[in-house]
Amino acid sequence: MIQEENIIRQHDSGRNPFRTPDGYFESLTGRLMARIAEEAPQQESVKARVVELPLWRRAMRYAAAVSVAALCVGGGTWFYNRSQSADQPLADDALEYVWDDDDLDDVLDYELVDNSQIAYYLTEAY
Repeated sequence: MIQEENIIRQHDSGRNPFRTPDGYFESLTGRLMARIAEEAPQQESVKARVVELPLWRRAMRYAAAVSVAALCVGGGTWFYNRSQSADQPLADDALEYVWDDDDLDDVLDYELVDNSQIAYYLTEAY
């Protein structure tokens, strides 16, 4: 990055290539305001029309909002209760399951656990 800056400075010899005409910024504000006044359309005063919704239409909007909220709360409650009741039988089954010696041997063989590792886990780890 520094090499690139040095190359640019050598090529440019330290002078600023951008120049503005004399007195440009002194008259800039006046020129801009004059152009804005020319381009801006004359706005006519427009009265806002107030429309009041009938009572039954307002009531329908509130009823729709309440029904959507009730569906969200009811659906969330139903989903929560269903997920809680689905976990309960699994927990009971897990408590009743007893390992057979053959099953445990198969698992240990699959995991490549030997007797020295079992002894280590039983004595040192706990």
